[in-house]
Amino acid sequence: MAHPFHVIPDSTATAAQNMAYDFLLLQRYQPADAIRFRHYNWSRAAFTFGLSQRFSYVSSEVDDLSAELVRRPTGGGVVNHLDDWTYALVIPASHPLAKGQPIDTYRAVHECIVNAMLRQNVLVELNLSTPDDHAPSVCFNKAELYDVVLQNLPSKIAGAAQKRSKNGFLMQGSIWKPMVSSLEWNRFYNDLVIELATLMQGEVEYVSAPSWAPSEEEALTEQFDSEDWNQRR
Repeated sequence: MAHPFHVIPDSTATAAQNMAYDFLLLQRYQPADAIRFRHYNWSRAAFTFGLSQRFSYVSSEVDDLSAELVRRPTGGGVVNHLDDWTYALVIPASHPLAKGQPIDTYRAVHECIVNAMLRQNVLVELNLSTPDDHAPSVCFNKAELYDVVLQNLPSKIAGAAQKRSKNGFLMQGSIWKPMVSSLEWNRFYNDLVIELATLMQGEVEYVSAPSWAPSEEEALTEQFDSEDWNQRR
Protein backbone atom coordinates (compact mmCIF):
# COMPACT_ATOMS: atom_id res chain seq x y z
CA MET A 1 0.00 0.00 0.00
CA ALA A 2 1.35 3.43 -0.96
CA HIS A 3 2.19 5.92 1.76
CA PRO A 4 1.19 9.56 1.35
CA PHE A 5 4.28 11.63 0.51
CA HIS A 6 3.70 15.10 1.98
CA VAL A 7 5.72 17.97 0.56
CA ILE A 8 5.66 20.76 3.15
CA PRO A 9 5.97 24.43 2.12
CA ASP A 10 9.38 26.09 2.23
CA SER A 11 10.11 28.29 5.21
CA THR A 12 12.85 30.55 6.55
CA ALA A 13 13.71 30.59 10.24
CA THR A 14 16.48 30.72 12.83
CA ALA A 15 18.63 27.67 13.44
CA ALA A 16 16.82 26.83 16.69
CA GLN A 17 13.41 27.21 15.02
CA ASN A 18 14.48 24.96 12.14
CA MET A 19 15.71 22.25 14.51
CA ALA A 20 12.50 22.43 16.54
CA TYR A 21 10.39 22.19 13.37
CA ASP A 22 12.27 19.12 12.13
CA PHE A 23 11.98 17.44 15.53
CA LEU A 24 8.23 18.06 15.58
CA LEU A 25 7.93 16.64 12.06
CA LEU A 26 9.34 13.42 13.49
CA GLN A 27 7.49 13.36 16.80
CA ARG A 28 4.14 15.09 16.30
CA TYR A 29 3.14 15.06 12.64
CA GLN A 30 -0.28 13.77 11.58
CA PRO A 31 -1.14 11.58 9.79
CA ALA A 32 1.60 9.45 11.32
CA ASP A 33 1.91 7.18 8.26
CA ALA A 34 2.82 10.05 5.90
CA ILE A 35 6.32 10.53 4.56
CA ARG A 36 7.34 14.17 5.18
CA PHE A 37 9.72 16.23 3.10
CA ARG A 38 10.65 19.88 3.35
CA HIS A 39 13.28 22.28 2.02
CA TYR A 40 14.06 25.28 4.19
CA ASN A 41 16.25 28.35 4.55
CA TRP A 42 18.07 30.22 7.31
CA SER A 43 17.19 33.73 8.46
CA ARG A 44 20.81 34.48 9.37
CA ALA A 45 24.27 32.90 9.21
CA ALA A 46 24.12 29.55 10.99
CA PHE A 47 26.10 26.41 11.73
CA THR A 48 24.59 23.24 13.16
CA PHE A 49 26.48 20.33 14.67
CA GLY A 50 25.90 16.72 15.64
CA LEU A 51 24.25 15.49 18.80
CA SER A 52 27.42 13.85 20.13
CA GLN A 53 29.98 16.51 19.18
CA ARG A 54 31.87 18.49 21.80
CA PHE A 55 30.99 22.18 21.87
CA SER A 56 34.61 23.18 22.47
CA TYR A 57 35.66 21.50 19.22
CA VAL A 58 32.72 22.91 17.26
CA SER A 59 33.27 26.48 18.41
CA SER A 60 36.97 26.23 17.50
CA GLU A 61 36.02 25.36 13.90
CA VAL A 62 33.65 28.32 13.36
CA ASP A 63 35.26 31.64 12.45
CA ASP A 64 32.05 33.68 12.16
CA LEU A 65 31.38 34.76 15.74
CA SER A 66 28.07 36.37 14.72
CA ALA A 67 26.63 33.10 13.37
CA GLU A 68 24.15 30.95 15.22
CA LEU A 69 25.63 27.71 16.54
CA VAL A 70 23.02 25.04 17.34
CA ARG A 71 23.22 21.35 18.20
CA ARG A 72 21.02 19.17 16.00
CA PRO A 73 18.79 16.32 17.25
CA THR A 74 20.66 14.14 14.71
CA GLY A 75 24.31 13.03 14.52
CA GLY A 76 27.00 13.99 12.04
CA GLY A 77 29.51 16.82 11.91
CA VAL A 78 29.57 20.62 11.76
CA VAL A 79 27.49 21.96 8.85
CA ASN A 80 27.93 25.43 7.42
CA HIS A 81 24.54 26.75 6.29
CA LEU A 82 25.86 29.97 4.79
CA ASP A 83 25.34 28.73 1.23
CA ASP A 84 23.69 25.33 1.31
CA TRP A 85 20.41 23.76 0.22
CA THR A 86 18.89 22.18 3.30
CA TYR A 87 16.17 19.56 3.58
CA ALA A 88 14.53 17.28 6.11
CA LEU A 89 12.99 13.91 5.33
CA VAL A 90 10.92 11.89 7.79
CA ILE A 91 10.13 8.28 6.96
CA PRO A 92 7.37 6.94 9.25
CA ALA A 93 8.03 3.88 11.40
CA SER A 94 5.47 1.89 9.37
CA HIS A 95 7.51 2.25 6.17
CA PRO A 96 9.99 -0.55 5.29
CA LEU A 97 12.84 1.95 4.78
CA ALA A 98 12.53 3.08 8.40
CA LYS A 99 12.98 -0.47 9.64
CA GLY A 100 16.18 -1.34 7.83
CA GLN A 101 19.77 -0.40 8.57
CA PRO A 102 20.38 3.38 8.67
CA ILE A 103 23.31 3.08 6.24
CA ASP A 104 21.01 1.47 3.66
CA THR A 105 18.49 4.29 3.97
CA TYR A 106 21.32 6.82 3.76
CA ARG A 107 22.54 5.25 0.52
CA ALA A 108 19.06 5.02 -1.00
CA VAL A 109 18.23 8.69 -0.31
CA HIS A 110 21.58 9.88 -1.64
CA GLU A 111 21.07 7.82 -4.79
CA CYS A 112 17.91 9.90 -5.31
CA ILE A 113 20.00 13.09 -5.05
CA VAL A 114 22.50 11.71 -7.55
CA ASN A 115 19.73 10.78 -9.99
CA ALA A 116 18.09 14.20 -9.68
CA MET A 117 21.40 15.96 -10.40
CA LEU A 118 22.23 13.67 -13.31
CA ARG A 119 18.95 14.74 -14.93
CA GLN A 120 20.66 18.13 -15.38
CA ASN A 121 23.95 16.57 -16.47
CA VAL A 122 25.65 17.50 -13.21
CA LEU A 123 28.16 14.67 -12.94
CA VAL A 124 27.99 13.30 -9.42
CA GLU A 125 28.16 9.88 -7.81
CA LEU A 126 28.12 8.15 -4.44
CA ASN A 127 31.35 7.96 -2.49
CA LEU A 128 32.07 4.26 -2.06
CA SER A 129 35.22 4.56 0.06
CA THR A 130 35.32 4.64 3.85
CA PRO A 131 37.47 7.32 5.53
CA ASP A 132 40.14 6.21 8.00
CA ASP A 133 38.84 8.62 10.64
CA HIS A 134 35.18 8.09 11.52
CA ALA A 135 34.90 10.85 14.14
CA PRO A 136 32.34 13.53 13.17
CA SER A 137 34.20 16.67 12.11
CA VAL A 138 33.37 19.49 9.67
CA CYS A 139 30.85 18.01 7.28
CA PHE A 140 32.17 19.10 3.88
CA ASN A 141 35.86 18.57 4.69
CA LYS A 142 35.68 14.84 3.99
CA ALA A 143 33.30 12.44 2.30
CA GLU A 144 31.80 9.63 4.35
CA LEU A 145 30.56 6.37 2.84
CA TYR A 146 27.62 7.03 0.46
CA ASP A 147 27.94 10.81 0.53
CA VAL A 148 27.44 12.54 -2.83
CA VAL A 149 30.67 13.64 -4.53
CA LEU A 150 31.72 14.97 -7.93
CA GLN A 151 32.65 12.20 -10.35
CA ASN A 152 36.38 11.44 -10.35
CA LEU A 153 37.02 14.04 -7.65
CA PRO A 154 37.09 13.81 -3.84
CA SER A 155 34.93 16.94 -3.48
CA LYS A 156 31.89 16.32 -1.27
CA ILE A 157 28.59 17.86 -2.36
CA ALA A 158 25.93 16.35 -0.10
CA GLY A 159 25.80 14.73 3.31
CA ALA A 160 23.19 14.09 5.96
CA ALA A 161 22.60 13.27 9.61
CA GLN A 162 20.09 10.82 11.01
CA LYS A 163 17.90 10.07 14.01
CA ARG A 164 15.61 7.09 14.60
CA SER A 165 12.76 7.05 17.13
CA LYS A 166 9.65 4.97 17.68
CA ASN A 167 7.89 7.41 15.34
CA GLY A 168 10.22 6.91 12.41
CA PHE A 169 13.44 8.03 10.81
CA LEU A 170 14.59 11.67 10.48
CA MET A 171 17.24 12.61 7.93
CA GLN A 172 18.54 16.19 7.90
CA GLY A 173 20.51 16.82 4.72
CA SER A 174 22.71 19.56 3.30
CA ILE A 175 23.90 20.19 -0.27
CA TRP A 176 26.77 22.64 -0.78
CA LYS A 177 25.51 24.90 -3.56
CA PRO A 178 28.82 26.42 -4.78
CA MET A 179 30.00 22.94 -5.82
CA VAL A 180 27.09 22.55 -8.25
CA SER A 181 26.64 26.12 -9.44
CA SER A 182 25.07 25.09 -12.75
CA LEU A 183 22.15 23.34 -11.06
CA GLU A 184 18.70 24.88 -11.53
CA TRP A 185 17.36 24.50 -8.01
CA ASN A 186 13.62 24.58 -8.63
CA ARG A 187 13.98 21.83 -11.20
CA PHE A 188 16.23 19.86 -8.84
CA TYR A 189 13.64 20.21 -6.06
CA ASN A 190 10.90 18.80 -8.27
CA ASP A 191 13.10 16.01 -9.61
CA LEU A 192 14.21 15.05 -6.10
CA VAL A 193 10.60 14.80 -4.94
CA ILE A 194 9.87 12.48 -7.87
CA GLU A 195 12.94 10.35 -7.12
CA LEU A 196 12.14 10.06 -3.41
CA ALA A 197 8.47 9.31 -3.99
CA THR A 198 9.41 6.61 -6.50
CA LEU A 199 11.91 5.08 -4.06
CA MET A 200 9.33 4.99 -1.27
CA GLN A 201 6.30 4.23 -3.44
CA GLY A 202 4.67 7.36 -2.10
CA GLU A 203 1.77 9.38 -3.50
CA VAL A 204 2.91 13.01 -3.67
CA GLU A 205 0.70 15.63 -2.02
CA TYR A 206 1.65 19.28 -1.65
CA VAL A 207 0.19 20.14 1.74
CA SER A 208 -0.14 23.21 3.95
CA ALA A 209 2.22 23.81 6.85
CA PRO A 210 1.50 21.50 9.78
CA SER A 211 -0.01 22.86 12.96
CA TRP A 212 0.86 21.83 16.49
CA ALA A 213 0.65 23.51 19.85
CA PRO A 214 2.48 26.87 19.58
CA SER A 215 3.62 26.47 23.18
CA GLU A 216 5.33 23.18 22.32
CA GLU A 217 7.13 24.67 19.32
CA GLU A 218 8.20 27.68 21.38
CA ALA A 219 9.48 25.46 24.21
CA LEU A 220 11.47 23.32 21.77
CA THR A 221 12.91 26.40 20.08
CA GLU A 222 14.04 27.70 23.46
CA GLN A 223 15.63 24.32 24.20
CA PHE A 224 17.59 24.26 20.93
CA ASP A 225 18.67 27.86 21.58
CA SER A 226 19.81 27.23 25.15
CA GLU A 227 23.34 26.83 26.52
CA ASP A 228 22.18 23.74 28.42
CA TRP A 229 21.44 22.03 25.11
CA ASN A 230 24.23 23.39 22.95
CA GLN A 231 27.03 23.17 25.51
CA ARG A 232 25.85 19.93 27.12
CA ARG A 233 29.16 18.30 26.28
